[in-house]
Amino acid sequence: MSIAGRISSAPAATASTDEHVPARLAAVFLPAPLPREGRIAFWDPDGDPLPAQDGELTVVRPHGSTVRRRTTAALTLPLTDALP
Repeated sequence: MSIAGRISSAPAATASTDEHVPARLAAVFLPAPLPREGRIAFWDPDGDPLPAQDGELTVVRPHGSTVRRRTTAALTLPLTDALP
């Protein structure tokens, strides 16, 4: 599975640090001009609802012998919140 580097969300939107992010979710690092401002985007490859959502992520998924882009719900967190 590959990830396209495009996400749309409110820059200040974050989930609570008390909120649990299930381990089954896929994750991708979203770089920023300053490394400390990078974020982690969590999304569910199975399409199940997320515990919280603050944006959408465009992902590239296998489709037969090719691939297709798909937009999916995403939860983004700052590195300090995503990595305990």
